[in-house]
Amino acid sequence: MVHRKLESTIVEMLESFRIVAINGPRQSGKTTLQKKIAKNKNMKYYTFDEATIFDTASSDPKGFIDYISKDENVAIDEVQMIPDIIPPIKMSVDEENRKGMFLLTGSSDMFKNSKIKESLAGRMVSFNLFPLSYSEINSRDINIIDKLFSDNFNKFDINFESISKEEFINAVINGGYPEVYNLPQKAKKAWYDFYIKARITKDIASIENVQVDTISHLSKLLKVLAGQVASLVNYSNIAKSIGIADKTVAKYIGLLEALYIIKLVPSYSNNTLKKVTKSPKVHFIDSGLASFLLNASVESSMIGKNEHLGNLVETFVYSELIKHQSFANEEVEIYHFRDQQKKEVDFVLESSSGDIVALEIKSGSNIKSEHFKGLLAIAKTIKNKNFKGIVFYGGDKVLPFKIEEYQFWAIPLKTLI
Repeated sequence: MVHRKLESTIVEMLESFRIVAINGPRQSGKTTLQKKIAKNKNMKYYTFDEATIFDTASSDPKGFIDYISKDENVAIDEVQMIPDIIPPIKMSVDEENRKGMFLLTGSSDMFKNSKIKESLAGRMVSFNLFPLSYSEINSRDINIIDKLFSDNFNKFDINFESISKEEFINAVINGGYPEVYNLPQKAKKAWYDFYIKARITKDIASIENVQVDTISHLSKLLKVLAGQVASLVNYSNIAKSIGIADKTVAKYIGLLEALYIIKLVPSYSNNTLKKVTKSPKVHFIDSGLASFLLNASVESSMIGKNEHLGNLVETFVYSELIKHQSFANEEVEIYHFRDQQKKEVDFVLESSSGDIVALEIKSGSNIKSEHFKGLLAIAKTIKNKNFKGIVFYGGDKVLPFKIEEYQFWAIPLKTLI
């Protein structure tokens, strides 16, 4: 079993909060982690995926919660399947007032679920568990977020030359779903195909009342978004390609975000950045799912026949960043940057103290000064003393680049695996 780095944080939070929730996509490992923690903490375990439990809890949500939580702490899996269970949970923790009463998991964002009307503010802390990061898969003791904000961000105890290009491409194309990343190709495709159908037909219905044509449109939308991964979102163009209204596209994208399939990355701006593009960029939570939708393979990528490889590498970096963000000591927000002169930076990480790490992603192994033009533009604009500009690239060496008075760095993408 792969050790999840979020585990110690969840256990710690159960000592301080009455409710701890683990949210994330289906098949990301939430149930496995929840069962492990519940066993170690002597908590009773219930799952709404089990028909009898679902029927019992649905018929009498308050009676069910009163019975299972009286004098016992409990773990409930897939809580979003019964939205009416939330008010009784709130009443229970208010009455009993014990720490660690409920350990919940959900395959949709409770805060974006239109069927859940009750707030658990002040009673609950929530964490996202994404598919496996490659630091977890390869048992590496590194958090890339904390590393990038540290003083030794350019020092690594890794022999990058020992990691082949094929190994890195394999990580990008396979993604990190626990059941998928080491399956043979044919089995992978079958898994993803069923996964998409199950998410659209079953899970979306748990958070929104949907019609049959909605399911068809969402399926088309996923493929369109995969083709535009790592690009600015143009609602009008997407709407025309599917044949629906702009507002409907925005609504459906919101549903896909709530189900942890995609993520919109907002544009970075502050008081000194007046003229920037406001549009978000779209990324997939898992690059393996995006690769499946684009019919991308390791073989085609290795011989230069994957036109989407650069964008898939960028979304892979994003997926690793948000995975590490979930268990990092440094609190950061992730943005993208693009000014009116179309100078752009793929990711801008801003810490709670205002430090900035800007990242440009280049899948090629050669690095040139022109690759730093976006980093130079944002460095000149924000004039932040605590600024780092880094190009992640496909080479094997950590290299310094001095452009004008600014010091930048090129760091191998392989540090992410």
